[in-house]
Amino acid sequence: MATVNDIVETCGDTSVCQLPGASISNASELQRVLPDGVQVIVIEPPDVSSTHIANSVKQSTGADTVIVIEDHAVKDRFGVASNQDSDSIFEALYGQGQNDGGLAVAGIADTLVPSSPVAPTPGNDEGFSLGGLSGGALIAVVAMVVIGGTIIEVVHRVRKKNRAGANGMSARRLEKELGEALDGEDGRFLREAIEQLDERARALPQIGTQLTGLRGHISELFVRVRKRGTDQQIRLLQAKYKDTLTKLLKALSDDYYGDIVRNPRFWSNPESRLADVQRAIGSVDSQAVENIMQVNESRDLEFQVALDSLIKSVDEARLSDVYSDREP
Repeated sequence: MATVNDIVETCGDTSVCQLPGASISNASELQRVLPDGVQVIVIEPPDVSSTHIANSVKQSTGADTVIVIEDHAVKDRFGVASNQDSDSIFEALYGQGQNDGGLAVAGIADTLVPSSPVAPTPGNDEGFSLGGLSGGALIAVVAMVVIGGTIIEVVHRVRKKNRAGANGMSARRLEKELGEALDGEDGRFLREAIEQLDERARALPQIGTQLTGLRGHISELFVRVRKRGTDQQIRLLQAKYKDTLTKLLKALSDDYYGDIVRNPRFWSNPESRLADVQRAIGSVDSQAVENIMQVNESRDLEFQVALDSLIKSVDEARLSDVYSDREP
């Protein structure tokens, strides 16, 4: 697999970079719609987490957002690093339901616009005028700009407040539903394990985004199975993830991953060991997402049967069925 340095050197400042052996269907079109500061890198399935690759490339290039697309035969996967909300971008990409990663990125391209600082206005030493404007006209222009800027700022704050309120309500609802899904002894263990993922994300910022994403996907999985599955299914799922998270949290502990990060000189092949843990996080995360998709598809079958029946009944409906006194 290509190293981060290889990727940075190969891709440069190309907004859509397809590495050898990997491709998307709409590279040219995507290049036209991506905003400045966003880079998309298409790679073959890597040995490490693609989010780790995205973070490393972002740190090296200073890009606002880096999206790594893993080119898979059936359905592409993603890694995200961004100055914006990486988790929201990650969720939005999978929410597109596209098998081709390029199409998924194109579907959210307009939400990736980075915030850019306002350039300072050069000083003017040629009297109280600018570009032929008199002092009075200049004051009027400045007043209009100030008022316009104030209005924009107010609108921005209101929108931000509304988004924060909606996100807060969504988070509280998810926590409540998660509590209902994780009952019993195994459920209580999993609640504690999920909280430990949050703690590890704060303690290990270099993989914090990965752990936060994993925590969200596991929570979402249990909530959806609780709503749409059976008690037996959720019990089996609890037992499975109890074993999985026990092993993963041991690898993420201060005695292992944390110590390797702090004291790599005391460990043989420290980079390989760190990569193994990151790959394990990616595997558990991918499995959780795939499980969510399976839950959705099983539910989708019910809807499709109902819709097919509805469409058939509408197609076969005739006026004579309603007005019995009229000939068909």
